[in-house]
Amino acid sequence: MPRKAWVFVVLGLVLLGQGKDVWVITVEGEIGRGMVSYFQRGFSEAEKAGASAIILELSTPGGYLDAAQACRDLILGTKIPTIAYVNREAYSAGALLALACERIYFAPGGVMGAATPVYFDPQGRMEEAPEKVVSAVRALFRATAEVRGRNPLVAEAMVDRDVEIPGLVERGKLLTLTAKAAREWGYSEGEAASLAEVLELSGLAPAVLRAPEYRWIDQFVDVLTNPWVAALLIAVGALGLLIETFTPGFGLPGTVGLAALALFFWSHYLAGLAGWESFVFFLAGIIAILLEVFVFTATDFGLAGIVGLVLIGLGFYTAMTGPFTGPAEAASALGAVALALVASLIGFALFLTWIPKSRLRLGGVVLKAAIEERAVGRLPSQPSPYVGKKGKALTDLHPVGKAEFAGEQLDVVAEEGFIPKGSTVEIVRDEGYRKVVRRIKEG
Repeated sequence: MPRKAWVFVVLGLVLLGQGKDVWVITVEGEIGRGMVSYFQRGFSEAEKAGASAIILELSTPGGYLDAAQACRDLILGTKIPTIAYVNREAYSAGALLALACERIYFAPGGVMGAATPVYFDPQGRMEEAPEKVVSAVRALFRATAEVRGRNPLVAEAMVDRDVEIPGLVERGKLLTLTAKAAREWGYSEGEAASLAEVLELSGLAPAVLRAPEYRWIDQFVDVLTNPWVAALLIAVGALGLLIETFTPGFGLPGTVGLAALALFFWSHYLAGLAGWESFVFFLAGIIAILLEVFVFTATDFGLAGIVGLVLIGLGFYTAMTGPFTGPAEAASALGAVALALVASLIGFALFLTWIPKSRLRLGGVVLKAAIEERAVGRLPSQPSPYVGKKGKALTDLHPVGKAEFAGEQLDVVAEEGFIPKGSTVEIVRDEGYRKVVRRIKEG
């Protein structure tokens, strides 16, 4: 055979082999917030590789409904055929993921259902969710079943014990489907003892199974979305930005604050919780506080500042809760946000009381004047040549900034707490390592 013909044969075999890989996403144990980022990466890799199918191997007691809903949306949104393999059990949130797939196979002895939403009270006792939440979850299961052409009443009976289906489940009991019952009611295409058998039954064999790993970044999202870890990020972020607002330039406090807030919103966005409304609330709150500091009141914290704090709190709270967040989780998120904001305000108040007594300029740079004066060793009883000098504020003083006195630039501290740029100021105290100034009104 000519060489060119061999090239075309090999190319044809390569093209025929494309798209034969099957991605296997394993859902084992509780469905946590990090599962969403794991699904996003797995589906993205499968779509880029042109996978012939995605198999969800389910062995889970359930988990966070918010996370399961985000994963369900990914399943319904992909163009790649999806298959659920119930490898022993898919309860609660796991049942929702199975329903979202186009085909379902059961391992021998597999079960699926028992999906009524439950919460844990402060004493750790399990309670069923209120009727409003049950109704919402019931509608979610029904809609998912309808998309896949399955009997929606069967899906509703997994959530609501008031749904009765003659011959399947009586009123007052939650539905859990066995492999046999699922096949009879159109919720299963058959039983498979292994993934290899799933490939055979679904017509995908021979195929290469590829499985994305549950990475450290997915576990990191689980950790960062813990309410009290999130509270720490909020406190560090808010304190850093507050300190940066009252210091000249942009330095370490602002960098650390922005990094903490970026981690907070990034992790909650990957978990499917933080949406556009969270960012809008947060940015509106920042704008309100900036208006309070620089426009409305120079020294007093008034209505705009309070509104800003409330909006920022709403931004954090909505980023930590979803439509299926339980009362205990919502209360925990609210407490975490409130505690973080209070802690940041207390830390900022302590910072303001410490800074005037410090020998460090804000940002950690030692004042040149302080070094020079300490080297000269001027006694407290000696009159200061600076007291009484008048000059212009070169920057906004809030409370620290720069001012010019007869051509000499000095680092100064505003006695009032804030003096706008261009104001006429007078040095009223020279404490060696700092010059305290007071604004002189024109005329």
